[in-house]
Amino acid sequence: MLAAAWLLPAFPLLLADRFSAQPMVFMFVPLAAGLCYFAVRQLPAAWPAFRPAKSASKPEGIAKPEAGAKPEAGAKPGATPEPEPKPEARAQREAQPKARWWPLAATVAIAAAFTVWQMAERTEQIIYLRDPATYLQVAYWIAHHGYLPIPDSVAAFGGPHPGLSFASSNYYPRGAGIVPQFMTGMPLVLAVGIWLHGINAALLVTPLIGGCAVLSFGGLAGRLAGPGWAPAGAAVLALTLPEQYTSRGSFSEPLTQVLMFGGLCLLADSLTVNRGLRKKPDWPGQDKVLAALAGLALGLTVLVRIDGLSDILPAVPFLGVLLAARRRQAVPFGVTLVIGVGYGLADGYLKSRPYLDLEAPSLRPLALIVAATVLATAAGIAITASQKARNTAKRLLATKTAQYLPAAAAVLTVAIFVAFAVRPLVQTVAGETDPTSIAYVAELQKLAGLPVNGRRQYYEDSLFWVIWYLGVPAVLLGAFGLAVLAKRCTKALLTWKDPTAAARIWALPLMMALWSVVTVLYRPAVAPDQPWASRRLVPFVLPGLILGGIWASAWLKDHAAQLGRTRATGIVIASCCAASMLIPTALTTLDLSVTKAGGVRAHGMAFRAIGPGEIAAVSQLCRSIPADASVVIVDSLTADRFAQVVRGMCDVPTAVVADHAALSPVITGIEHVGRRPVLLAENQAELPGTPKEVVNLLTTQEAHNLTAPPTRTWLIHYTIWMSTSTVPSPGLSA
Repeated sequence: MLAAAWLLPAFPLLLADRFSAQPMVFMFVPLAAGLCYFAVRQLPAAWPAFRPAKSASKPEGIAKPEAGAKPEAGAKPGATPEPEPKPEARAQREAQPKARWWPLAATVAIAAAFTVWQMAERTEQIIYLRDPATYLQVAYWIAHHGYLPIPDSVAAFGGPHPGLSFASSNYYPRGAGIVPQFMTGMPLVLAVGIWLHGINAALLVTPLIGGCAVLSFGGLAGRLAGPGWAPAGAAVLALTLPEQYTSRGSFSEPLTQVLMFGGLCLLADSLTVNRGLRKKPDWPGQDKVLAALAGLALGLTVLVRIDGLSDILPAVPFLGVLLAARRRQAVPFGVTLVIGVGYGLADGYLKSRPYLDLEAPSLRPLALIVAATVLATAAGIAITASQKARNTAKRLLATKTAQYLPAAAAVLTVAIFVAFAVRPLVQTVAGETDPTSIAYVAELQKLAGLPVNGRRQYYEDSLFWVIWYLGVPAVLLGAFGLAVLAKRCTKALLTWKDPTAAARIWALPLMMALWSVVTVLYRPAVAPDQPWASRRLVPFVLPGLILGGIWASAWLKDHAAQLGRTRATGIVIASCCAASMLIPTALTTLDLSVTKAGGVRAHGMAFRAIGPGEIAAVSQLCRSIPADASVVIVDSLTADRFAQVVRGMCDVPTAVVADHAALSPVITGIEHVGRRPVLLAENQAELPGTPKEVVNLLTTQEAHNLTAPPTRTWLIHYTIWMSTSTVPSPGLSA
């Protein structure tokens, strides 16, 4: 709710070129208080869950059937209600809520430990290599100026000149401005840290968001598998290397998770909170309020990542089912979902249009899929509104063939994972067409001693990426859990019977998990080097499999307890399942070794920082540039890495002239308007006069492995030479 309360006023202010701290505080504080109050003013005491028949009467997660609900198939007509439980059973049930403090405390402790850990190992990557630096630089700009696009300041160079450019990686000239790549949701949130304590505080924002994502995921796991499983779900996610990697740098994935997991938690609450009430709830009803908040949170993921449009696509058919069933939550959920998605689409078209143009080959098929899904859902609602169509559907579903559909759903789910497992044996994906990407992959192949084919994308190994980071036991448990859940939810849909609402609260998370597994693993649409490619697994592929694995563990525990007739049996099974998910994940992240001399040591990425020293290097660079300078970068590599750093953090006009023959008119134009020309390059030989070295930094970057998970960081060396004879300015802009 805090994330939604921040984004709701932030984006309109950015559209109006008025994004600044004071109006944001005035709008955020009351809005956050209101949203949080409505989200927590009434919550369910328990959540429904699929359980074995003999344990279905246990209080954990089982709500009373709704008034007027039809009995389950096979129930005896005229069956009398269950007798009042014995005093011992009643005492045990009344004591149960009091005993649930430990899952909450453990989940909060895991999230807090994760946050502190990631803050300690935070990425200092403010020099451009990949997306995190772009998000951070855009956040720095809008925090100080409050608007986009970034002006090119062509007047500071004496007007336009042949060969004078303002383009660099992830920044595109449009008219008189420079439009950064990506959606603005994440920079709008990072701006909070810059307002509080500059770039150092902004680097702590994403670890804090990552901790909130772990906490909200624990809440979702507790709702879907039982409160006792919340700490296990949070711990498994927190130990995965992709979660840590994206939570240490300024990635958008953790913020997407917060909105997505929070939205699903609110949706589960809305479908549970007023169940069993014999009277109509007061207007507007907490179930409607929670559904509206859920739709808003899910829709706002598109403002953070354009890929969020695909992640939340299953919400469309889910909404169709709610409308067909005439559920009270349908309209508020659908309205706010559209509002949230509208924010994202407006951002893409008004503030990030070059990014959408760049991603057009992926977005056009997605747009067609979205349109087809919406039309099919609308058609389904229209058909089910007809009594004749409903009668026909009942006759078809009563046939013997229809009885096999739930089992077919489970088989299909298993078949999906089997297909991805055998994919490397039957396919080699080599469809890259971008020359830069082809050269990049070919260079990595040479370094790794692999056969050189720069067109390879390694998408056929996508399931094995998941296995690297989760382990085989977790993937098997997850696939099994999702398959069983697919069977049960399909049966509930076909029979239109869900008396405990367990299928109802699982429906959307299950569809999102299966949809993400299919779409992301089939075409990750990312450079294939690790850990970079692993970020595509973060929003819902890894969480979806963890949810399936956690539910399967709870299911096995319940069945083992029934078969063993002792509580100890269930505890042993639960411990084994949790360990099978935690240990392989931890081994990949930590990469432990044991020696007599050194004992146990962790060599993995868990305790390896990326980019230390970059803030100090950039500060030194800014101190070296005169305040009245117009900076011209004369080589493309330095321009890609430092153009926006100099333009934004050093607060001086910056341009690029790659053709040295075009330098003279540009320098003359700068001097003509009374400014001081400053030339920057990676190598001393590229500059005239007597250059001086202003940046010489040896630091670390993420690994670039193609066929194995990363266990080490790689080194990178930044150098910048500057040609000027002016007096340095005091340093970074305020």
